[in-house]
Amino acid sequence: MPASSWLRIGGWVALPLTLLALGWGLFSRPPSSSMAVEPAQTPRRDAPVTFVGDSLTAQGDWQAAFPDRVVFNQGISGDTSFQLMARLPQIRRTDAGTYLVMVGINDIVWGYDPGRVAARIQWLRTGLQIGTGARVIIQSTIPCASFRCGADGVRRVAELNALLASQTPPRDFVDLTPVMADGDGLRRAYTVDGVHLNAAGYARWVARLRELGLP
Repeated sequence: MPASSWLRIGGWVALPLTLLALGWGLFSRPPSSSMAVEPAQTPRRDAPVTFVGDSLTAQGDWQAAFPDRVVFNQGISGDTSFQLMARLPQIRRTDAGTYLVMVGINDIVWGYDPGRVAARIQWLRTGLQIGTGARVIIQSTIPCASFRCGADGVRRVAELNALLASQTPPRDFVDLTPVMADGDGLRRAYTVDGVHLNAAGYARWVARLRELGLP
């Protein structure tokens, strides 16, 4: 685990931030009679939907895309999976029936191991489920374009997504790669700079969710 993920108190190394953040999330949970992970139910149509992630999520107009739902946007530019864990209590306060998570490209840019990134995303999924019964949908990490992050960057995102697909129940995993990317990563038609999406990119993302009957 990278050194930055450890908390130092008075010179002593304490809990990893991922564990600490998950603890905060559990203690800030909505009232519940059980600490167990509740089986996800089909959320009521009047239950809020929260999109969770980094700048790719932050720049999407999700309320306009799904006007029949109450939608919260919990995307923050530059966020990594570490930072999402730290924001877990804030995210849970939206009290959503469905969370749609898409994060990981900043982790890859910073050089984090795909296996550890996948593990943190699954910790986040658990932290959003415990005590709430919410449905947490993990979306595959939208890759960067090879002209921006190189072939190795595209490969490492693919490795991360393969892990997410194997670790997430199929019902709760959305693979965006087939519609957003090709062999060179993010399709040029969908990006302004090789990482961020243009209007066509967001339209395709939204269309994919609608094709699957989400959220």
